[in-house]
Amino acid sequence: MKSNRRGKTAAAIVLVMVVAIAMLMSTVGVTTLVSVRTTTALTVATASDHTIVVYPNGHDDTSDIQTALNACVSYGPGCTVQLVKGTYYITQIAITGFQGSFLGMGQGVTIIQGLPTLASPGSAYNTSTVPFWGGLPGPGNPWPVLLTLVNGNYRISGMTITDTYYNPVPGGWNFYGTAITQLYATILVTGEQASAAIDHVTAIGGAGQAYIGAGPTPDSFNGINGIDFEGMLLPTPTSPLSDQIPLIGTFTLTNSVMEDIYGAFAVENLLNAQLTACYNSISGSPLPSLIDLSNTHVWFCGNQVTNAALGAGLYGAQSQIKTDLLPSTVYVTDNYFEVNWVANGPYFVDLGPSEGLPASLSAVVTGNTIVTDTSCGCYTLAYPAIFGYDLSSLVVSGNVVRSGGTGVLITNLEGNVGWVSGNTVLGAMVGVALGASTTIGYDFSAPAYGIAVTANVVKNSADYGIIVVGGSSNNVVAFNYVKGSGLYDLYWDQTGTGDFWYWNIYSTSYPAVLP
Repeated sequence: MKSNRRGKTAAAIVLVMVVAIAMLMSTVGVTTLVSVRTTTALTVATASDHTIVVYPNGHDDTSDIQTALNACVSYGPGCTVQLVKGTYYITQIAITGFQGSFLGMGQGVTIIQGLPTLASPGSAYNTSTVPFWGGLPGPGNPWPVLLTLVNGNYRISGMTITDTYYNPVPGGWNFYGTAITQLYATILVTGEQASAAIDHVTAIGGAGQAYIGAGPTPDSFNGINGIDFEGMLLPTPTSPLSDQIPLIGTFTLTNSVMEDIYGAFAVENLLNAQLTACYNSISGSPLPSLIDLSNTHVWFCGNQVTNAALGAGLYGAQSQIKTDLLPSTVYVTDNYFEVNWVANGPYFVDLGPSEGLPASLSAVVTGNTIVTDTSCGCYTLAYPAIFGYDLSSLVVSGNVVRSGGTGVLITNLEGNVGWVSGNTVLGAMVGVALGASTTIGYDFSAPAYGIAVTANVVKNSADYGIIVVGGSSNNVVAFNYVKGSGLYDLYWDQTGTGDFWYWNIYSTSYPAVLP
C-alpha cells in the first residue's frame, strides 16, 4: 500500500482529535464508544460505563462479536456490546462470566444469522460416552449452539437470532452413538449460577432432521431448543445425563418470539431458581418444556402459544432424568393456547412416584384459554387440554377450553390436594375426567383421589360431561352446570369409594342416582 506524508499527517491529526474527544467525553461522564469493524484487537476505554459497538462486515461476524464480548468480560460489570441495524453472520459464539448487556436495535432490525455450516464439538467431547457438554464451550469445543452463555449476570435484548438451514451442524454431535445434525439451542443460558434477562428477542428455526417421527406431520426441525435455560456442565467422572450440574439463579424471558423450533422455550435442571416467562409468542413448536425443577418457581404468564402440534402447549415433567429434586411449583396463568395435531395444552407429569419417590411438582393452571384446531381431522379424545398425573398438588381454575379431547384430565395426586373450579369447557369429547378407564378410550392407569370439582360450566360434550372412573375415590363433584352431553352429563363407574355428588345441575347421569 502506498503512503505519503500528507496522509500520515492527516491520520495523525484525526488520531489527536479522537483522543481529545474521548478525554473530554470521559471528563463529563459521557459513555465512550469503541467501534469494531474488523477482527483487530479492541481498545477498552476507561469510562465508568463502557459500550462497544460492533458493525456487520457482510461475511462472517463471529470473531468481531466474540472479541467484543471477551473485552466486556475483561472490563467487568457495566459493559455493553451494541449491535447496529443490519445482518450479522456467525458460527458458534460462547462466553463465560459475562456481566453486562448484549443489545441490538430491535427485533427484525438487528439480525444474527447462522452461517450454512457450523463446526462440530471437539473430538474428545463428541463420543458415545462423553457429550459435548463434558467440556467448556470455546474454539476447541464449539457447542452446537449459536450463542452459549456460561454463568454471569447479563441482559440480551433487541435482536433476531435465526438459523434456517437444513441440519446446520453437518458434522454432527454424538448422543449415545447417534449423530445429531440439529442445533441443540439457539440461545443457551447455562453454567452453575447466573442471572439472565432476555427480552424483545426473536428466535427462528427451520426444517431439518426429524426429531419425533416421520410423515406428513409438523415434526421436522433444525433446532431442538430455542431459548434454553439449563444446567449442563459436568463433574468428573460423569453420567452424561443424570450427573449434570444444576443451574442456580434468577431468569426472565419476556416480550420475545420463538418460531419453528422443537422446544422453542426450554427449561431443564434448575436448582434454587426463579424463572419468569411472560408475554411471549411461541408458534410451530411441539414441546415448550419445563423438566426437572428443584426448589424452583416458574411463572408462565400472558403468553400466546399457537400451532402447538404433536406435543403440548407447555410440557412439565419431574424426575424425567434427575431424581434428587426438591418441591417446585409452576404457575400457568392468563395464556392463550391453540393446539392441533393431537397436542395437549398444559401437560404436567411427575415420574417420581412411579420410582418410589415422593412427588415434588405442584402446578397452578388458571385463567388460560385453550382452543383446539380440529381442521386437521386428527384430534382424538385421548388428548386432554389440561392434564395432571402424579403431581403433589394441582389447581385448575378459571380456564376456558373449547373443543378437543378432554377439557381437564387428572389421574392421580400424590399429595391429595386438587381443585378443579370455575372452568368453562365447551364442545370437548369429555369435559372433566378424574381417573381413567380404557373402556371409554383412555389408557391412564392411576386413579384420582381427593379432588374437588366445583362450579364448572361444561356444555355440549360429545360423550361425557364430568366422569369419575378407574377407582378414583374421595372426590367431591358439586355445584357444576353440565348440559348437552352426547352420552351422560355425569358418569361414575362405581369402582371408587367415598365419592360425593351434590347440587349439580344436569340432565342425564349414570347411575341415575349418584351418591
